[in-house]
Amino acid sequence: MKSIDTHCHLHHTLKRGAKLGNILSNAKKAGVIAMIDSPVYIENYQHSIRLHNQFPSTIFVSLGVPPAQYHELDIDLMIEKIREHAEKKEIVAVGEVGLDYYWVKKEAIREKQHEIFGKFINLANELNLPLVIHSRDAEGDSLIDLANAETSVVMHSFSGTIDVALECINRGYFISIPTAVTNRKKHRKLAEKIPLEFLLTETDSPYLSPIPEKKRNEPANVVFAVKEIAKLKEISEEVVANITLENAKKIFKLSIE
Repeated sequence: MKSIDTHCHLHHTLKRGAKLGNILSNAKKAGVIAMIDSPVYIENYQHSIRLHNQFPSTIFVSLGVPPAQYHELDIDLMIEKIREHAEKKEIVAVGEVGLDYYWVKKEAIREKQHEIFGKFINLANELNLPLVIHSRDAEGDSLIDLANAETSVVMHSFSGTIDVALECINRGYFISIPTAVTNRKKHRKLAEKIPLEFLLTETDSPYLSPIPEKKRNEPANVVFAVKEIAKLKEISEEVVANITLENAKKIFKLSIE
């Protein structure tokens, strides 16, 4: 069984004590043939690009910015850097970007988020790259802004309502199910209801570990999401792995076997 982790944070995983060699060997043993590293701070972009250049068929890169901190960052500089790496064909997506109402309560800052989110939507349209969306507690409002998106859209670690999820798939967006599906009701309901043709799998490592005694998540653990989706849908793990892998290859245009 082959699978892919479509969203992880390798820099943060390494900072929490993991070794790159172990991350890659554990992934290989688990049948995880590729991972998409998703740094959100400009100081980590180059590190991710180096990893991709070192392991071009295993580690891919999506560059993003944390929505809760838009107002504290040099957004124009980050857009310039994302464009620069995209023009060199070094990244497969823009994101995670979007909206965050969980951490941001002030209406003025939320309004600023919408303005900046619009810039990233325009950037993805310009670069013809998929958008990876962070929409914590702001799923419905994210859809309003995404009406301007002209590229593929992935709702990363989505935990919104079934109704919003169904609107997403009506638009052709993909829902990414994290390893937290093993223990979170929201993700379990989504995994049950959303057709497999619109699902992806991710770890969001080092966060959302599916193993209670191991707080640090890693790409190898994406198989927990695959297994849980299979169980919830009462279909084989092989079918879930194959379809979610093909979905990822199509969206992100990944050259992997």
